[in-house]
Amino acid sequence: MAETVGSARRAPLAPPSPRPVAAQRSTMLERFGVLARLLVHLLFRQVRVRAEAVEHLRQLARQGTLIYVMRYRSALDYLLVNAVLLREGLPLARFAPGVSTVAFRPLGELLGWLFRRRRRAGGGHAACSALVARGESVLLFMRSQAVAGRRRRALAAARLGPQYLRDVVRVAPAAGRPVFLVPVAIFRGKGFRRKESRLATLLYSVQEAPGEAKRFFNYLWNAEETQLTLGREIVLDRFVQDYRGEGDERIVRRLARALQIFLYREERLVWGPPLLPRRLVRRQVLRDPELARLVRRIAAERGLPRRRVWKEARGYFDEMAANFNGLYFGLLEAIFNRIWRRVFSGPGPEIVGLEKVVECVKEHPVVLVPCHRSHFDYLILSYIFHLNYLSPPHIAAGDNLSFWPMGPLFRGAGAFFIRRTFEDNELYKMVFRKYLTFLIREGYTQEFFIEGGRTRTGKILTPKLGMLSAILNAFVQGVRRDLYFVPISMHYGRIPEEEAYKREVAGEEKERESLWSLLRARGVLKRRYGTVYVSYADPISLNAALGPARERFAAGLGDPEGEEEKRRFIQRLGFRLLRAVNDAAVAGATAVSATALLGAPRAACRMSDFLAAAHALSGLLRAQGARITASLERNDQSDFKESLHWLSGGGLVDRLVDSGGVVLHVPASKRINLDFYKNNTIHFFLVPSLLTRALLAEAPFSALRAHIGWWLDLYRWEFPLYYREAGALVGDGAALDHPIIRATAGILENFREAYLVVARTAAAQEEWPILQSALAQRMQRQFQTSLLLGEVHKPEGNSMITFGNALSRLAELGHVAVVRRGRGGRERWVDRGPAFDRLPELIRHFGT
Repeated sequence: MAETVGSARRAPLAPPSPRPVAAQRSTMLERFGVLARLLVHLLFRQVRVRAEAVEHLRQLARQGTLIYVMRYRSALDYLLVNAVLLREGLPLARFAPGVSTVAFRPLGELLGWLFRRRRRAGGGHAACSALVARGESVLLFMRSQAVAGRRRRALAAARLGPQYLRDVVRVAPAAGRPVFLVPVAIFRGKGFRRKESRLATLLYSVQEAPGEAKRFFNYLWNAEETQLTLGREIVLDRFVQDYRGEGDERIVRRLARALQIFLYREERLVWGPPLLPRRLVRRQVLRDPELARLVRRIAAERGLPRRRVWKEARGYFDEMAANFNGLYFGLLEAIFNRIWRRVFSGPGPEIVGLEKVVECVKEHPVVLVPCHRSHFDYLILSYIFHLNYLSPPHIAAGDNLSFWPMGPLFRGAGAFFIRRTFEDNELYKMVFRKYLTFLIREGYTQEFFIEGGRTRTGKILTPKLGMLSAILNAFVQGVRRDLYFVPISMHYGRIPEEEAYKREVAGEEKERESLWSLLRARGVLKRRYGTVYVSYADPISLNAALGPARERFAAGLGDPEGEEEKRRFIQRLGFRLLRAVNDAAVAGATAVSATALLGAPRAACRMSDFLAAAHALSGLLRAQGARITASLERNDQSDFKESLHWLSGGGLVDRLVDSGGVVLHVPASKRINLDFYKNNTIHFFLVPSLLTRALLAEAPFSALRAHIGWWLDLYRWEFPLYYREAGALVGDGAALDHPIIRATAGILENFREAYLVVARTAAAQEEWPILQSALAQRMQRQFQTSLLLGEVHKPEGNSMITFGNALSRLAELGHVAVVRRGRGGRERWVDRGPAFDRLPELIRHFGT
C-alpha cells in the first residue's frame, strides 16, 4: 500500500485531487499501543500546557487548518505532542516528515503495517501537499537534527522546514480556508542551561537533547517538570500578502526565519543565555581594555608588578560573581517547598501581571526591581520564575548574605554579592562595572532592590541609585538595543521578621547575618504568615525613557554638565520605579485593619468605630482603583471577623468586653508591629489624610492645594475627589463624624509627631556640632517625655528611621547641616544650618 500519494514534487497551483490520501506511517494516533501507553504514562502524564493557549487553538481549528511547527525532529517529542493534542481534544497531525508512529500503534495495526506489502509511490512532499489542500493538520520539523559542525552540505540536508513550507505555501490557496502555522516548543526541566557537561546539568536543567536516548532519560528525570508551549500563530494568507511582490522562494525563506525566531525566543525565555562557568565569565570580564588600562595605571602608581594588581582584580571578581549550579538550585527549591507549606497559605504566591514580563524576556534583557520587605522576597521571585519555566535572575545581593553555608547556595542560585560601599576602591568599582556590562550584553535577567535594604517600617524607602546608575552607564555604551525595568510589589499577610524590625526601629543595632543568627531564627518557621501576593507592574523601556538623551549621555561621559543631566535623569527614573511599585501594590485586610486601629484617636476603640473606619478605608481603596486581595474582599463582607481573629491570635490586638460591647485595644508594645502593615498601603491614604487634616484645620478651599503641597514637600523623604460624593464635606468644611474623616485624620499622625519632636529637639540643642547618633537618642528621650505629657499620642512615631528621614529633610531646608567626619566619612555629625533661626516657624506649622 502506498505510503504517500501524488506523483509530482512541485504540483501546479490547482485544486487538490478529490481521492483520499493514503494512510501515513507518521499519522498521529487516536489509540495507543502498549509501548506508547507505557511511555505516555511514564514520561508524559504530567506535561503542562497553558489552558488559554489550548482554548485559542480550538478557536483557530474551527476557523481553518492548523500546521504545527517544531524545531528538531524527534520521535519521542512527536509522541509527546500526540499525547497532549489527544488529551486536549485538538486536531491531530496526519503527517510529519521523517518520523513513524508504527511502533506506537495497537498490536493489530502494528502487525498489519509490518506484514502488509506496500507499494512505493511519491515522497512525503506529495502527502504533505495533499493533506494541507484537504484542510488536514500536519506537523513540520524545521530541522532533522542538530548538526555538530558547520558543514554546508550537512546543514542544507538537515533543514527540513523550508522544503515542506514551500509545499504548504504553494497549495494553501487551494484549501479554501485559512491556514495557521503554530510553533510548538517543548521544555524539560526548569530554569537554565549551563554550558558545561555535568551530571547536574543533564538531569536538572533544560537541555537541548538531540539523541533519543538522552531525551528519554531527560524526560524520565523531569517527568513532573515538562511543559509544551503553543506559540502565537502565523496567518499564512496574511503573511503571503504582506510579501506578495517578493516571489515564492523569498516568502518561504521569510516564513522559515519568522518561525525560527519564535522558537528561539521561546527557548530564550526558558533557557536564557547559556550560563557559562565562572572561569569563562572571569576571562571575558577581565579581558576588557578599559580595565587593563586601569590595572597598568594602578600598578605604576603603587609601584607594584601588574600581576599583583591582576590578582587583586581576580579576587574582586570571585568575591562578587554568581556561579549557577543545578544541584544548589534544586536544593534551594526543595528547602523552599518544605518551608512554604509550613509558613504561608496556599500552594504558592498569588501572582498578578507576570505575562507582561514574559513578553519582554523573549526579546530584551529584563531587570526586576522589587520592593524589599523580607528575606523571602528574592527566594519567592526566583521560585516564581522557576515555577513558570523562566530562566532565573541574577540577583544583586549585599555581601552580608555571603556567609557560610547560605552564601554558596545563594551564589549557586544566581546571587552576585556586592559591597555596600566601594566609592574609594577604583579597581573594585571597575570590575563591578564590567561584570554588570557582561550581564546586560549577554541578555541575562537581573534583579536588584532599589531601596538598598529591607524596609523596617513597611513603606517604600527612598531609592538608592548606585545600581541604577551602573546599569544606565553600561546601557548607554550600546551593549543592547533596549532593556526593560519591571517594578514589583511584594505583599505579605504578616512578615516573618516582624519582631526584629520592631527592635531595629526602636534603635537596636541590626544583627549581622550568620549561621548562628540563621539557627536562632528557626522559630519563625513555627508560625503561619498568610498569603503572599506578587504584583508585576508594566515594564518600563529604558531606551524609550532615555529618548534622545541616550546619545548625549554616551557622547558626554566625564563632561560635568552631561553628568549632572544624567544624575537628574537617574533620580527621576528611581522615583518613577518606586511609584510604579506602589501603583502595583495590593491592599490587604491586615493593612486596612492596622490603619483603622492606629488611626483611632486613642489606644482603644469600640468595635463599631473600628468597623466604620475599616469600611470607609475599603471604600477609598475601591474609589482609587486599588487592587484588593481576596482576604480584604471577604473581610469587608464579614465585618473583618477573619482579620481581627488573625490579629488577636497573633497578639497584636486585645479584645475586651464592657457594658457597651467589644473594645479593641492595641498594646503599646505592638503598635510598631501594626505600623509596618499600615505603612504597606499608606500611599493610598496619603493625600486623603492630608486633605482631612486641612479640612479639620478649617483651611479654605482656595488654600487646600498649597496646604497639602507643603506637607507633601516636607514628607518627600517618607513618600516617593471622593470626599464630597461620600458626604464627608458640609459646605466647605469637614463633617467631623463622617467615617472617612475619622478614619483618615490620624493616619499620618505618627509622622507629624516624629517630625515635630525632631524639630523641637534640634531647636533646644545648645552644643553644636553633635554626633547624629547622640542627637537621635535625645530625640527618642524627647518623644518618650512628650508621650507622658500628652503632647504626642502615637508611640509608633518613636522610630529611629523616621527621625533620620526628618533630619535629612531639615538639612535640605537649611535648618541643620549634616557633615561626614572620621575615617572614610563614616561618622555623621549635625551642625546648625543657615536657616536654623527659622525652626520655631516650622514648629508652629507642625501644629496644623
